[in-house]
Amino acid sequence: MKFATLVLSVLFAVRAGAAPVHVTPVTDISQQWAGYWNAKNLDAVMTLYAPEPTFMPTIGEAWTGTTSIRKAFAGVLEVYDPHIVLRSLRSETSGTLAYDSGTYDETIAPVKGGAPIQASGFYLFLFQKQKRGGWKILEQAWTEREPVKL
Repeated sequence: MKFATLVLSVLFAVRAGAAPVHVTPVTDISQQWAGYWNAKNLDAVMTLYAPEPTFMPTIGEAWTGTTSIRKAFAGVLEVYDPHIVLRSLRSETSGTLAYDSGTYDETIAPVKGGAPIQASGFYLFLFQKQKRGGWKILEQAWTEREPVKL
């Protein structure tokens, strides 16, 4: 009886929270991206991208290609220590394309000290299945709930 009560209380707790996400293989890749980003492991981050990806930052022009993305990321990681948390809201796969979208909260602390920057908003990762079967980030877009105060 105690086991049944425990199971029911867990089920009710899950229902009381956010709607459950349809977890797909690409949901894990989004979480890997966040983990590598937080660790400032640029080489690992870049392994998650397709050969010709596009990164759409919250402001400014899109960064196209791995060289452009790597250069922009290296510049950010040289100046800031990031900590991002992704919360997937929707994730689906269809044929050779898939997506994961949700919310994020990020604290970006200047390496040389100073007030950390708080950012939050929405993200969208578009994935493409590669010829060898794995999923890679084809496009990535970010929005902000409010303008970031630098």
